[in-house]
This record gives sequence, C-alpha cells and structure tokens, in this order.
Amino acid sequence: MNKFLLILTSALFALSSCRTSEKVLYFQDVEANETIPTQTIAPLKFMPGDKLTLVVTSSATPQLAQQFNLPVVTLQAGSTNRSYSNQISVYVVDERGNIDIPTLGRVKVEGLTRSEVSDKVQNLLREGRLLSDAVVTVSSHDQYVTVLGEVKTPGRLNITRDNITILEALGQAGDLNIQARRDRIKVFRQEGNESKTYFVDIRSKDLMNSPVYNLKQNDVVYVEPNKVRIGQYTNNDNSVRSISTWLSVSSVLISLGILIFR
Repeated sequence: MNKFLLILTSALFALSSCRTSEKVLYFQDVEANETIPTQTIAPLKFMPGDKLTLVVTSSATPQLAQQFNLPVVTLQAGSTNRSYSNQISVYVVDERGNIDIPTLGRVKVEGLTRSEVSDKVQNLLREGRLLSDAVVTVSSHDQYVTVLGEVKTPGRLNITRDNITILEALGQAGDLNIQARRDRIKVFRQEGNESKTYFVDIRSKDLMNSPVYNLKQNDVVYVEPNKVRIGQYTNNDNSVRSISTWLSVSSVLISLGILIFR
C-alpha cells in the first residue's frame, strides 16, 4: 500500500510539473535549428508630438549653418533680457506632422525615420543652394513605450535606439513575474483616432511574426495576472482553492484504492 501511494504521488507531482511548464516556458514550439519567420526590425517613424533636434554643419560656411541650430533661450521673469546656451533646442512635430525650420519653413516629417528626415532636410538645403555642402544630423528625444502589469519593474521605458521589440521591452522591465499570463499579453496602439488592441502569446514562436513584435513609440504593453495572482486579491479564494485541490486528490486516491483492493 505504501509503495502504491509513493508511485501515485510521484505521478501526480510529475503531471503537475508538466502542466506548470506548459504555462511558464517561453517559445515552447521552437525546434533546434528551426528558421522562424520574423517581422523585419523596423526603425521608428516620427509622429505628431515627437521631439527631435537638427544639427546642421557646413565646412564652407559654418556661420550660415548656425541659423538652423536653434539655441536654448532662457528668459528672466520681469525682464526682456535673454540668455543663450550652447545646447540645441528641440523641434516638436505639430499635429499636422510638420516642424518649422528657419528659412525652409514648414517641413513634413510625420511618417519618416530619423535618417529619412536627415536626407530630406539636407536635400532641401543643398537644392535651394542655401548650403551646398550641408550635413544634417537628426536625433530623437522623449520617445517611449509603457509596460504595465505582472513584470518586475512596470513603468515607462525610454527608447534609446531607432527600434525596440516587445521582447526587448519586457526584458528592460525585468521580465515577467511567475504569476503572469504568458498566453495573453496585450499591446494597445494608437492608430489615427482609434486605439487598437493586439494579443500575443510569448509561449509561441508566432509572437515573432506579430504586427506588434516591433513596438512603436507610445505603445502600451499590459501583462495580465494568472488565476493564482488574481486569487490573492480575493478573500478566502486561496483557502477555498487549497481545500478543493485536496478534496480532488483524496477522491482520486480513494477511487484508485477501491479499484485495486476491492
């Protein structure tokens, strides 16, 4: 009888471990040396509200180039005095997707990458013969995504490169907690005047071909809690769950015992 109970307990423990692994492990359907279709890593494109700096240089006429490098201006309260710093001021993309550049006027940058904006402004300066040897460097500022829910460090993550994947964002947030649902991660994305919701399963290789594998600035990633985590916020839920589990195990043991020893 004791040997039977030991074998039965080991079997139940093994089944429980397998079930837990299925819920927790990432990319369970990936085989060794398998080639996985993956969304091309795409650079971020400027959107209304984004901030960027333009640094224009010219070896032939450096003084002329300075007019495009907006200095940071400080005004003292109650005074008309202005002070200028060596820092470069940022351009803010307006609601129509434009930035207002001295001499050039309004330039459309919405939907363009950092390198595309650089090429566009550089061509405008050269073709207009304002600066025949102009070199334009563009930097983005204050671009971010937000990760919420069952991760170790939820909050806003600054984007420090031209792109960021959902795996990188979750990694920067400290990875998922053990109480997180891995099969139902939500990504909220603003598209025009609507907010669209996407669902991804980090346990599957299909994640890498999802339209939200490459995140965009202002995306919000939300990781839902699993049932155990939700139960921690419900009065007596864990106690009921524990009693129910032991009753089920006892019922199985009694049934097997009757079948074997009858």
